[in-house]
Amino acid sequence: MDHETNTDSLPRAQSRGIFVFIAGFVFSILVSSFLPIPKIIGVFFITIGIIIVIFERIWNKKINKEILFVSLVLISFGLGAIRYSIKDFHEPLIPSNVGQVVTEPEQRENTTRFVLLADNGEKVLVNTDLYSHVEYGDRVDVKGKLQEPGIIEDSDSGRPFNYAKYLSKDDIYYTLSFTKVEILSSGNGNPIKHFLFNIKKSFVAKIKEILAEPYASLLSGLIVSGKEAMPKDLLEEFRRAGIIHIVVLSGYNITIIAEFIRRMFENLFLLARVRAVPRLAAGASILAILAFVLMTGAEATVVRASIMVLTVIVAKMFGRNYSASRALLVAAFLMIIENPKVLVFDPSFQLSFLATLALIYIVPIVDKYLKIVPEKWGFRLVVATTLATQVTVLPLLIYSMGNFSLVSLPANILVLLIIPITMLMGFIATLIALLSPVLALPFSYIAYLLLSWILGVSSTLGNLSFASIEVPLVSIWLIVLVYLAIFIFVWRSRLPVQTGNSPQHSAS
Repeated sequence: MDHETNTDSLPRAQSRGIFVFIAGFVFSILVSSFLPIPKIIGVFFITIGIIIVIFERIWNKKINKEILFVSLVLISFGLGAIRYSIKDFHEPLIPSNVGQVVTEPEQRENTTRFVLLADNGEKVLVNTDLYSHVEYGDRVDVKGKLQEPGIIEDSDSGRPFNYAKYLSKDDIYYTLSFTKVEILSSGNGNPIKHFLFNIKKSFVAKIKEILAEPYASLLSGLIVSGKEAMPKDLLEEFRRAGIIHIVVLSGYNITIIAEFIRRMFENLFLLARVRAVPRLAAGASILAILAFVLMTGAEATVVRASIMVLTVIVAKMFGRNYSASRALLVAAFLMIIENPKVLVFDPSFQLSFLATLALIYIVPIVDKYLKIVPEKWGFRLVVATTLATQVTVLPLLIYSMGNFSLVSLPANILVLLIIPITMLMGFIATLIALLSPVLALPFSYIAYLLLSWILGVSSTLGNLSFASIEVPLVSIWLIVLVYLAIFIFVWRSRLPVQTGNSPQHSAS
């Protein structure tokens, strides 16, 4: 019996050790984001942690669990400090005029925006005229107004936004405005990215052929382009209605797309009578999802959702149990290792992470209090999901943006149920239209009706005078206390229910 207990506790101790290591690393990144820690201090923490383990081993002939955890915290804290200092290190250089376009140009309201990698290694965020013909991989000569980004204050709410830190997460330390761009040569970028961007461009162009605006922009945003495809006034309408997170390329959309890709490959392999269908379908799905991430620009929400989905696919491929919370932890940890600045300076990462936590931990709690809501068509789950995610992200939204939507709940309920079928009909219509626009008409019309419903809901609710309210600037410590209260509530709700029976009574 003792042997069973010991073997059972070993994986649990390992899990705790991994969690302690990740917690120490992330805490170090958090501290370093506000108070830079020199690399030598990080090395000092690592050295102290290793020395403690060695002395414990020599002195007691074994390593006590508590001592091991303390050492893990010190070592992980030191590693986090070193990783952040490496990311944050930047030797200031004035970027040269000539360089290569390293991102897909985005057409905004009145400008085209792209990132230039100058010949001297500096990255520059370039804004040029709307009808520029510049493309990914072009070698260009640029001339414009060079600036170092700083802190931007919102004129309405007075909230400061550290634009410099936000851009620095992508190693961008300069912006170039009112830019004249001369294309020197083309086709210099990564051939795989070239290929994927061309597919995306063709897909979006075909959507615009079969649907009028703003339906085409909305469908493009749902499937491949994210919010960059949508006009500013439409995005503002979605924000006021509180549905911006589901009508742009979010984690919810990625999950739908990934599941569609997996099932499509399974059916194709079954039709071809290929052996080992599940593993082949899983492998093909992994490659397709990775390609999709690259094609869409690898934003934080897309990367986080894709890592979680890939974790599920790999777990199923090897017959392993899947834990959503562990997948989220792995996704966040990998993203923070790759780019430590996303933890504090990337709002999309923060909101995506919080929303996923809500889906895992808070939705089951909320669902227990909604027994009066019917389950038909997944209606109760939609209400529970909407309430849980809204409550979880609301404090951060209020702190960062200064407003929140009062019509978010009804808007989400009216829209969320039809998002998957809208994406499916739009995707099928576009694929068929590549072969024959006439054959695609039935699917295009269904997609049009569904998109009309989404736009109608956002227009009706988003344009109400009380749809969104402004909130005065609040202290970050108040937001921290609110999240601490949410954490305590969730933790207490997940504790085993006490029956009130004594052990003796239970034993009898």
